Amino acid sequence: MRPDPKSTLSGLRQRLDHRFTQPDRLDRAAYQALDRDDRWSYDSLRLQWFGAGFWLKTADTMNLLRSVKGYLRTTHEYAVGERNIVLDGPANVGKTTMLLRLAREVEMAQARMNPDYRRHGHVPVVYIEAAPRSTPKMIAAAILDFFGTPVGERRTQRELVGNATDLMIARGTRLLIVDELQMLRLHGPHGDDAMDTLKSIINNAGVVTVLSGIDLTSKLASRAAEQIMGRGEILPLRPFSYASDTDRDRWAALLLRFSEEMHLVDDEPDRLLEFADPLHALTAGRIGNLRRVLSRALSVAIDEKPTPDAPEVIVEEHIFGAAGAGAVLPESGRKKRRSAVA
Repeated sequence: MRPDPKSTLSGLRQRLDHRFTQPDRLDRAAYQALDRDDRWSYDSLRLQWFGAGFWLKTADTMNLLRSVKGYLRTTHEYAVGERNIVLDGPANVGKTTMLLRLAREVEMAQARMNPDYRRHGHVPVVYIEAAPRSTPKMIAAAILDFFGTPVGERRTQRELVGNATDLMIARGTRLLIVDELQMLRLHGPHGDDAMDTLKSIINNAGVVTVLSGIDLTSKLASRAAEQIMGRGEILPLRPFSYASDTDRDRWAALLLRFSEEMHLVDDEPDRLLEFADPLHALTAGRIGNLRRVLSRALSVAIDEKPTPDAPEVIVEEHIFGAAGAGAVLPESGRKKRRSAVA
């Protein structure tokens, strides 16, 4: 059964509550001892785990968690001041994944303080997504939609903002996440009105807010946007660079982390380092692209073995095939990395 949209309370909690099963690490003898059905189950478990199950603790993710936890611990809902975070970066650098991890951490913290918080109707995190060319009314309506509250066609903007604010206060919301903010009408009077609406909700509800989107710092130029961004911090997310030895070592460490989660029976963890250069070129250093390419390569390595006894290793054909038929690099882009991180 497919989960509800993550921009609804039920859909968000379905994702936060789901736990993927981490596969055991089997050696060749243990893998060959599995019967056909168990081998199929184990292969499926490995692919699901690598595709969506594990979480990477990147420096950017930890910075976001620290900032939000700091605001939640040191501010009061009646106070005003700096408690906004703008998560800004291009596509496929892991913004939404970070936001969902943040939401899970905040809900887990609430559960430690009050194990019955859900039974009491508390909703510590609200997650909404800006729809294409969102208007001011649509921001407040998205919050009401998150809770499953009917919006009504004849409500004024002021009524919608008041209803959304009152609902978050009544449900004990501490964190408001607004994703895909680049979809908002950010220019002209509509952009000013939309940011004013968002600013009013933030101020009146007393919530810590994370605004996330693509290239926001170049688009949020209105007076209200400047006020929102000036009352917090900007966390820029950028693709992994490959310009210096330090950059390349960071990339190699990331590949090692991914390799560890593949659970291949025969492959050595540092084998992916042989493909560090082409993988960076193919993915533009974007972690979302990297996970997609490696997930497809892993699927081919596992599912297209000629026999169950055939070696499980990632080879160049898997990587370039996963990146697409048009992904062809010159020989200079296929240099092999050293086999260990400096």
